[in-house]
Amino acid sequence: MANDPLYDQMRELSWRRKLTPGEAAELRAWLATHPGAQADWEAEAGLSEALGRLPDAPVPSNFTARVLQSVERDRAAGLRRRRERWEAWLHWRWLPRAAVAAVVLGAGLISYQQVASATRRAEYGRSVAAVSGLSSLPGPEVLKDFDAIRVSRPTPQADEELLAALQ
Repeated sequence: MANDPLYDQMRELSWRRKLTPGEAAELRAWLATHPGAQADWEAEAGLSEALGRLPDAPVPSNFTARVLQSVERDRAAGLRRRRERWEAWLHWRWLPRAAVAAVVLGAGLISYQQVASATRRAEYGRSVAAVSGLSSLPGPEVLKDFDAIRVSRPTPQADEELLAALQ
């Protein structure tokens, strides 16, 4: 019956104080329509009554100060744990390892760049040697009349009948 708001409201009211006669009548009417909840209500009422008979626990005069000190200690412990984790990374034992790793990584990157650059230069040299060995290439004089040749031979127009047949 935990999903019924009236039952929940009455249960919470009975925890805080004794139900008024109107509230008790409303609860009896609700329990009459929900007989399965009667045993739960009796157990709840018995527990509330037993807790009501318990004497109040004595509270020391400095209770608030002690609670606030405990909260401050917990907060400080959390900050201390975070700081200790950070300091562990910066500890002197990690520094030489990190420095060696950085040097090895840097040397590897520089070596890779040098090898890639040498490979590129060798490929350029091979392509220049291949092109320079060709004597059948025309000189730049051939391009002197390029515009006149281009204008004299216009581009053929698209064959509309062929395009229509392809669709």
